Amino acid sequence: MTAMTSATELSGLIPVNKPTGMTSKDVSRVIVSRFGKLKIGHVGTLDPDADGVMPVLIGRATRLQDYLLNMPKAYSFEFKLGTATDSLDASGNKILELPWDHVTIDSIRKVASSFLGQISQTPPLFSAVKYKGKELYKYARSGKETSDIPVQDLARVVEIRTITLDSCELPFIRMSVQCSKGTYVRSLALDIAEALATTGHVTKLTRTESAGFSLAECISIEHIKGPESRLENLIVPFDRLAIGLPTWSPDDMLLLQRLVDGQTVLIAPSAWPNINQTLCPDALAKAPDGRSVGIVTANTVSDDQIKLHLKRGFQCHLI
Repeated sequence: MTAMTSATELSGLIPVNKPTGMTSKDVSRVIVSRFGKLKIGHVGTLDPDADGVMPVLIGRATRLQDYLLNMPKAYSFEFKLGTATDSLDASGNKILELPWDHVTIDSIRKVASSFLGQISQTPPLFSAVKYKGKELYKYARSGKETSDIPVQDLARVVEIRTITLDSCELPFIRMSVQCSKGTYVRSLALDIAEALATTGHVTKLTRTESAGFSLAECISIEHIKGPESRLENLIVPFDRLAIGLPTWSPDDMLLLQRLVDGQTVLIAPSAWPNINQTLCPDALAKAPDGRSVGIVTANTVSDDQIKLHLKRGFQCHLI
């Protein structure tokens, strides 16, 4: 099988270790350049100054993008106290300096723990959040006045699930965080610095987990570019991807085909996945042979029946 044939037949995900200095689009261009024209997407962007896990979707797997984006992410980051920049990282212009020598390890731990749970975040101007249909970073890089942009109105609620102090050699602090989608680690670092009565900016940012893949599972750009690389060896096949939903695997292929054909079916609640005795609204339907059929939604009809319909299909014919 040639690389070009693989490109037209395979669907799945390539977990890429994006190096610093590349944009997310640069990574996609490398893959297309190596393997030919592809339907391609990625699970979230990474700033050029950041590195780490960047899942790239190929073919039908692009249909999973919304679900993979909803899965938790993890980052390792270093920030420097005392100096703020307009981009919240080391690539920006210095805009403020404040003393930091009052900060202690105990105060860092106490402040960091206060950010656990749901918090409201204002996106940085150097971000991909859109205002009037245009990314904020495009306003910031244009050199035009940005003080009129109501960034506070663009605030979002995110969840910090874990936050760990990894090392501290003041004014440098290194932390790890597990968080929900939409979390801006640069903003989190600045908020922590301000809670410590100083300011700061990120000096190093690595995404260590995304879409269920860890940094250790990722493939380097150099390996992808290599003459011996083959798409079928790099890609995690479509049907092996976990998307953060419970799996429903009935034995009845006719029932699955009815769902694929757009029909509504009724099943017993005991045959449907639940979490903590609560009916799951959505599940990933799997055929007995392991094929991912689609996302199925459940609605309660009565105590002994629930109604299912296909919310998003991945197959046309099963039998």
